[in-house]
Amino acid sequence: MTGMRLSTWAALRCREPEFQRFLGAQSETEAARTVRTRCAVRSRAELDSDPEAAQRFHQAIRIPYSQYLKEKEPAHV
Repeated sequence: MTGMRLSTWAALRCREPEFQRFLGAQSETEAARTVRTRCAVRSRAELDSDPEAAQRFHQAIRIPYSQYLKEKEPAHV
């Protein structure tokens, strides 16, 4: 993820139905709320300015989401 702020990445993903499914959210608004809750922030902007929040984001959201996407990829024979 070169050059993109974490808050931007999170905002873009929250719009995506697949990311919403991953979070168990029914909408973009609910996905954003879930991200804020799991990362213990009041605003996704804190992901860019608080190193501890960024670490929580990577551990609770980005890494698990990446693994989720890999598991969904069709197996190549």
